[in-house]
Amino acid sequence: MSEIEYDVYVEIPKAEVHTLNYILEAEDNFLNVRHIDPASGLLKIIVIDDQLEDLLRLLDSLKDELHLKVVKYEPNRGIL
Repeated sequence: MSEIEYDVYVEIPKAEVHTLNYILEAEDNFLNVRHIDPASGLLKIIVIDDQLEDLLRLLDSLKDELHLKVVKYEPNRGIL
């Protein structure tokens, strides 16, 4: 089991957040959808490093339908 987590920041219309959340949280223990940062407007998703590539592929497959864009991802520094 990995101990490194990544923060993935996604630009997504607020109207699509619920749909994305529903899709992502359908798989138990895959990731954690946190919140939309008020300063940047980006949705923060936390995922362990073993599943980062799976998440990025899934988000890429949903980008046109949900009008989303992965802006960046970085190792989590333990800040919620």
